[in-house]
Amino acid sequence: MRIARLAFGLCVVFAFAFFGLTLEAQAALSFPSVANLNPGDLIKSSNSSTVYYFGTDEQRYGFPNEKTYFTWYDDFDDVQTIAVSEMNLIPLAGMVTYKPQFGSTISTRLLKTQWSSAVYVPIGNGMLAALKSESTAKSLFGSDWKSYVDDLPDAFVPLYTILGGNLTSSNTFEKEYHYTISDDKEIGDVTGVMMYVSPLRFAASDESVDCGKNYCAYNVVTVNQGDTIKFVNYAENGLTVREANNRWTTGEMDAEDIVVLTIADRPGTYYFYADEDDDMIGKLIVK
Repeated sequence: MRIARLAFGLCVVFAFAFFGLTLEAQAALSFPSVANLNPGDLIKSSNSSTVYYFGTDEQRYGFPNEKTYFTWYDDFDDVQTIAVSEMNLIPLAGMVTYKPQFGSTISTRLLKTQWSSAVYVPIGNGMLAALKSESTAKSLFGSDWKSYVDDLPDAFVPLYTILGGNLTSSNTFEKEYHYTISDDKEIGDVTGVMMYVSPLRFAASDESVDCGKNYCAYNVVTVNQGDTIKFVNYAENGLTVREANNRWTTGEMDAEDIVVLTIADRPGTYYFYADEDDDMIGKLIVK
């Protein structure tokens, strides 16, 4: 099994119409992931100590150092070790930043750079807000606030966005429970699309669609901007999925191959098909 990632500079929303999908086929609508991972899993390869977060988009996000990791987790107990070959199948999509501060009680670490005396509060999605003054820091986080300050290495500064202005009030913070790295990075879900035979067809995942006795209802799958799409080949032979005007392609996929695409396109209606069968057509709508 192999997986590939193709990135494009525009954004799309996909819609698929499928008929003739039997209950037997519907029962088979499972979308495997590399190493049977679940979103939120922590992983490392067998030849490296680097830990990654497996996102809801089925891509991996690395922790740049242990200090970042320990703002999110207390230990390494839940880190899974997978084969190097499996790790190489998972696209690397970015790096994790410090967990944001929630509430008026210190819940994460504060940051400062090597080229400024300003102290910053992580507020989510890699954004940093500067504390207005030392008195502000004391009022928000207590007299020992300095013990929570980490130095941010120059190499990691580009991972963050330093906001203009100064933070003066804890009203900026909101309590948040079960907040994940996928939430913090605003990662979308992956959308699954399968290729079947007898007849050769696409089948998209949509749990809200009810299937009748001999068919599955009209299937529409929406992909938000920046989300990923996972093609899984359940046909017996190789297939190559291609946008009608060659805007993108999965490349040739052998049986049971998985290809994850991050696709973008301008608003409009588009079609894609399998090179091996012109009748195997999918419809995409860009919003």
